[in-house]
Formats: sequence, C-alpha cells, structure tokens
Amino acid sequence: MNRGASRSAVRWLTLLCVVLVTHGSLHPWRFEWPAWPGGAWAHMVYQSSWWTGLGDVVGNVVLFVPVGVLGLLALDDTRLRPALRGALVLCSGVAFAFALQVVQIFVPARDAALSDVVWNALGLVIGLLLARAARSVTARGAMRAGSALRVPMLMVGLWLALEWWPFVPTIDWQHVKDALKPLLLAPRWNGWRAIEVALSLAVVAQLVRDCAYRSVLLAGIVALAALGKLFISGQSLSLSHAVGWVAGLLAAAALWRIPERRAVHLAVWLALAWFTLDELRPFTPAASSRPFHWIPFVALLEGSLIANTAALTWNLFWLGAVMLLARQLGARAGALTLALGLWALLLEGAQTWLPGRVADITPALLPAFWWLLVRALGPAAWHR
Repeated sequence: MNRGASRSAVRWLTLLCVVLVTHGSLHPWRFEWPAWPGGAWAHMVYQSSWWTGLGDVVGNVVLFVPVGVLGLLALDDTRLRPALRGALVLCSGVAFAFALQVVQIFVPARDAALSDVVWNALGLVIGLLLARAARSVTARGAMRAGSALRVPMLMVGLWLALEWWPFVPTIDWQHVKDALKPLLLAPRWNGWRAIEVALSLAVVAQLVRDCAYRSVLLAGIVALAALGKLFISGQSLSLSHAVGWVAGLLAAAALWRIPERRAVHLAVWLALAWFTLDELRPFTPAASSRPFHWIPFVALLEGSLIANTAALTWNLFWLGAVMLLARQLGARAGALTLALGLWALLLEGAQTWLPGRVADITPALLPAFWWLLVRALGPAAWHR
C-alpha cells in the first residue's frame, strides 16, 4: 500500500463522514417551508438554555469528533502550518454545523438550535486534540513499530469508550459512593457482562502484544476504566466488571505465553463467536418479523441516542477486532471485508425475528469502514 492509497482512503473517509453527519442531521429528509421563517430563525438563535439534555448534548459532541480527526488528516499533505490547519478545520467545521442547523429549520421533525453548533464545535476541538495526540505519540517513538500499532491503540480507545460511555464527567462525592455500592454493598452480578468484559480485554491484550510495556499498558487501562466509572455520570462499578477485568488480565497473560499465531487464532474465533452470540440474543424468535432498515444509521436515530451510539461503538469494537486479528493471520483485506460484511448482514437479517432488536444494514457496512480507516492510517497498519 503506497502513500497515495493512504491519502485516497483519508479523502473517502472524510467524504463518508460528511455524508453521514449530514444524514444524521437532516433525517428523515422531509422538508417543509416554515409558517413563520422569522420566528423559526429566532427560535434557533435565541435559547433560554444551552443544555438541551444529556443525550442530545453527548450526541452532538460525539458526532463531530471524527470530523475534527479526519479534517486534520485530510490536510496533512498541504504546506499549511499545523496551527493554521487546525484553525481551518475548526472554522470550516463550525460553518458546516451552522449550515446544517439552518437547513433543519425546513425539516419539521428536527429542532434547529444554535446550542447544537456549540456542542458540535466542542466535538471538533476534541477530534483535533485526539489527532494531534496520536501523531505526537507515534512521532516520539513511544511504541515499538509505532505505525503498525496505531490501529490496535485505536482499539484500546474503543474499549475505554465502551467502559466510559456516555463520557459525562461529574465531581460528586455522592456519585462516587453510589458507583461503589454495586461492588461493595450490594454486589450486582451479570454473567453475560462479566464474560464480555473478560473477552474484550483479552482481545485488546492480543492486539497490543507487540507494544512496549504491554503489561503496564493493560493494567493501566483497567485502572483508568475503574477510576473513570467513579467520576462519569450514569456509570458504576459492579462485581461483574471486577470479575471480568481480573479474568481478562489472566486470559491476557495466558495468551502472551503461547505461540503468537496460535493465540491469534484463538482470539479471532472468540471475538467472532461473541459477536455472533450477542447479535442473536435473546435466542427466542418472535411471533412475527419486524422491518429491516436498509438506509444506514436510521435505527441509530430512533430511540435513545446514547444507547444507540453505545451499540454502534460495540459493533465497531468487535468487528474491528475480528478484522485486525484475521488480518494478522494473512487474510486478504478485500475478501475479509466482504465476508465479514455479509456475515453481519446475515445476523442483522435474523434480528428481524428477534424481540427487542432493530435490524439495520449499518453493522454490515462497518467492515468496509475499518478497511478504509486502516488504509488511511498508513502502509504498515495492516502488518505487524
């Protein structure tokens, strides 16, 4: 893979990101001229409160994080100074967010609000900081074979995202005490959750097998996950998490002691099996089938945005784990992407007969997203 292919992948990812953000902002794409355009504009601009609810705020922030990351990557080959690149991404991103809110005035199902632009801007800043931090870590040689470990470190980030969602910090002693109760005072146990925590940590351990100080890294992210749950709204420490983390660390130590290829085989089949099992829960068919959503991300926009975004991150993690691990075994990127996409599509089709599940084409497209992402991160990203 040459540098030109990497740049092309970045451009495609950036275009895809813009399309998806636009789709998410203007769904369901039914436009209507407002009865009083001036009043609609005033409603958008003048708000009594900038806080529009936890789900709305978190969704607007997260929506623009990839815009910031990809925007900076897309300008990597320009002659602009780094500070100017960041300023250009921030200004154009804010203008994009503002334009979407203006168009939302003509979408009756959406509520145009200037506060959304503010939270979008925060997401842009976070994306810019993440992109700069990732580049800085690689440039300083903090990791052996840093280029090849960019994607595994991204998986570490996704693992922490699943543990910390929805990322709303709180400094409240009462919350700390409440977060500890499911572990110390009234132990809360969920066997399925404990197994998932253990397996996800074991997968991360195999992906960072070549990382310098891997034991310290793994113990560190577990400590971070536990600490974060004490200071993130809606999170708590439970017996399931504690047992899962301990089991995951033990599994990691066991994987590191066996030959690498054998460990990768085991990890990839465990990841695929877990993804499959979870997609087929609750294992009992419904009396009748439900519709299948062929338009990407439609299901994400229905119901709780926080819960749906967490589900999307979950799919990204497990499908990414299968792709990266299988690629280490020599699987062809194109064939792997197609096969995993078809498998995800088949499982989503089965969900039309499962109660409480929403069948959606989005998971079937995520392997292609991973393929583009890895190409964008550089020539060594598929290799160790």
